[in-house]
Amino acid sequence: MIRQLFTVSTMIMALGMTPTHAYGGVTRIQETNQSKNGQCTGTIIDPTGEPVIGATVTVKGKQGGTITDLDGKFLLTDVQHGATICISYIGFEPVEMVWKGGAINVTMQEDNKTLNEVVVVGFGTQKKVNLTGAVSTVDSKTLGARPVNSVVDALQGAVAGMNFSTPSSGGTLNSTKSFNIRGTGTIGAGSSVSPLVLIDGMEGDMNALNPQDIENISVLKDASASSIYGSRAAGGVILITTKSGKKGKASINYNNSFRFDSPLNMPEMM
Repeated sequence: MIRQLFTVSTMIMALGMTPTHAYGGVTRIQETNQSKNGQCTGTIIDPTGEPVIGATVTVKGKQGGTITDLDGKFLLTDVQHGATICISYIGFEPVEMVWKGGAINVTMQEDNKTLNEVVVVGFGTQKKVNLTGAVSTVDSKTLGARPVNSVVDALQGAVAGMNFSTPSSGGTLNSTKSFNIRGTGTIGAGSSVSPLVLIDGMEGDMNALNPQDIENISVLKDASASSIYGSRAAGGVILITTKSGKKGKASINYNNSFRFDSPLNMPEMM
């Protein structure tokens, strides 16, 4: 009888402990899931090793995120192990990587296509079809057909509305002519408003070029065509593109020219 009571008591105690054991198992599973979330830290730099400031860092599929600080560092909280970290910044290719814990270091690569779409080419080249203002174009054939060795002389009569004048010293040898596109009729002929000359995107002197080395010249004459160049374009803009190498067989061109100046009328001396 005592043995039967002991057996029944043992079964009752075992049944009473079963729910407690099952509940404890659920608690351990929840703690395990919570332990998988952590803080994701890292540093983002560019190809030169400089920190990328203001890059956007998010977790794929979740709202919100963060940006990098002045040192290119970031911190994301409550990130699950195995989550995909998305990093983006204008001018760079986006980066996606799986976070497996610990700090991450990312080197972002420049996206040339994105840069070309975002940056305004104020001192670059552009197609004439993209402009709505007054533009005159002189190609290499027109320049090569003129028997002159100065770009300024080659433009005389080729661009409508472009004025040329001889310096007050007279037509001495190697003297450079002045030219004007805008401002002659309003500011005055003696004004210092001269056109902005850009040679392959860089400001330069047109008199230092050989006409045979020029591919084409675009003259932007009105305000709408030259507005993207700012206040420097108050007198108009002259865009000069020089010749460059091309695919195919090599070709050699030789041109020889001499220049001399002579007065039209010689006054008779006593």
